[in-house]
Amino acid sequence: MLTIFLIVFLACFVLTGGVRRYALWRHALAMPEFRHGPLEPTPRDGGLAMMLIFIALYFELFAKGLLELDTTRGLAWSSFVVLVTGLLRQFSSLNLRTRLMLQALAAFAALHWYQPDLILLVFDYSFYLSGVWMLLPWLALIWFINLFNFMDGIDGFVGSQAFIMIFGSACLLALAGEPAWTTTLLLLCAPILGFLAWNWPPAKIFMGEVGAGALALLVTITGMHLAAETSLNLWSWLILMSGFIVDGAWSLVVRYFKAKDWHRSHRMHAYQILARRWDSHFWVCVLLWAIAAFWLMPLAYLAMQYEEYGLIILVVAMAPLMVACGYLGAGQPKEPSLDELD
Repeated sequence: MLTIFLIVFLACFVLTGGVRRYALWRHALAMPEFRHGPLEPTPRDGGLAMMLIFIALYFELFAKGLLELDTTRGLAWSSFVVLVTGLLRQFSSLNLRTRLMLQALAAFAALHWYQPDLILLVFDYSFYLSGVWMLLPWLALIWFINLFNFMDGIDGFVGSQAFIMIFGSACLLALAGEPAWTTTLLLLCAPILGFLAWNWPPAKIFMGEVGAGALALLVTITGMHLAAETSLNLWSWLILMSGFIVDGAWSLVVRYFKAKDWHRSHRMHAYQILARRWDSHFWVCVLLWAIAAFWLMPLAYLAMQYEEYGLIILVVAMAPLMVACGYLGAGQPKEPSLDELD
C-alpha cells in the first residue's frame, strides 16, 4: 500500500507541476483583485492534474478489489463530466445555466451507476433515501459541487477540507473497529496531498472549478458509500462537513435577502473575512484543521455511536459555527468594520 501511495502522491505532484508550467506559459493566472485576496498573480486550473490522477486511481482501486464496480463507475463517469466541463471553460465561456446543467449531468452519472441504500435515522424514525427520494442526494450532490467551488477562495482551504473528510473518515472507522475501508481511504488521500504540496499557503497554483468539483464528487460519493456500508452514518458525515456547510449556506442566505447579486462570486464568506483580517491564509487553514480535530471529529464519533440522536448532535456541532458567521458578518454586502462588530 505504501508503494502505491507514494507513486500516486508523486504522480499528482509532478503532473500538477507540469500543469503549472503550462499555465504560466499560457498566462492563465488568477489575479489578486477579487476572490483570492492580496496575492500575487498565480497559475490556476491545477485541479485538472488532480482530476486525471483521481480517475486513474479509481480504476486501480477497483482492479485491486478496494472499490466496487458501481462505485468506480459513479466516481469515474461523474469525474469525467466535470473534467470535460473544465476543458470547455478553458477554451470558451460557459454561462451559469450551462454549468448547472453539466453539474446536474455529473451528479446523475454518479448516482445512476451507484445507487446507495441510504437510511436517515431521526430518533425512532427511519427515512429511506431510495427510489424517488434519490432526488434529494442528487440535489445535494449538485449543491456540494458548487459549495466546494464557493469555498475555494484562499490557499489550501478546499484541499484541507477534502483531506479532513477522507482521512477523518478513516480514523473514525478505525476507532469504531471497522478497518476494512482504511486502505482505500488512505490511498484516496494521496492525490489530495500531492496537490496540497503546491496549493498550501502561499499557493503556487490554484485548483479551479475542476479541482473543486473533483473533490466534491470524491467526498460526497465516498460519504454516501460509507453511510450505506459502514457505521459512519450521514449525520457523522454532515458533522465533518459542518464548517463548509455553515459558512456556505449562511453566506448564501444572507446575500439572498440583502444583496441583489446573491448568486455571484463574492469575498464575504467567513473564512475570507478572517483571511483578510489576519492577513494570512495559513492560519485560517490551521483553524479549519483545529476545529475539525478538536470539535467536529469527537462529535462525529458520538453521532456514530448514537445515530438516533444524530440530528441533535449536528445542531450542537453547527451552533458555534453559525455564531461565528454572524459575528464576522458573513454574507453581508459590505464588510462591517471592527467598530461595528464590537
